[in-house]
Amino acid sequence: MVDLFDIKGIIHFGIAGNTNNSMSIGDVTIPNQIAHTGLWEWLNTNGTLDSADVAQLQIGDYNVPKGNGTNLLGHIGYMEEEYYSVAGEPNVAESLLWANISLQWLQLASKLEGMKLEQCVNSSLCLTERPKLVVGLRASTSNIFLDNAAYRDFLFQKFRVSSADMESAGVA
Repeated sequence: MVDLFDIKGIIHFGIAGNTNNSMSIGDVTIPNQIAHTGLWEWLNTNGTLDSADVAQLQIGDYNVPKGNGTNLLGHIGYMEEEYYSVAGEPNVAESLLWANISLQWLQLASKLEGMKLEQCVNSSLCLTERPKLVVGLRASTSNIFLDNAAYRDFLFQKFRVSSADMESAGVA
């Protein structure tokens, strides 16, 4: 489509989980940056992380009940995306952790903040709070989606993201 039409931009919408406790079910986020947090390497307990890794997750930190922090699942190292750009050198990948959303699109989106979003689908199905639209938070995207509170907290603490989804990397 990009080759055949004069595309000005792509608006993507999908479903995401929140990683930021200030967000609630029904809230709409328009991020200013997206990190592909699905690029990771799983290492055994004695494995060493690559020095280029941008974050790591120690599986033993999440043992229940809390023990000595060791776990045979080892640890995970997060890598940057290899990004090829028409503005860059041909056939040479650039390292990219955060894909930035166009300032022009963010300014347009910011005009939507304060928009009244529906709280009820019908008379018997309502959210407990009125949903809000928030522009400018960070987002996490991956080829997997985990409904896991500890992993959600990890993504928020390490990457300061407010949402996690499974589609944005492909669009970004």
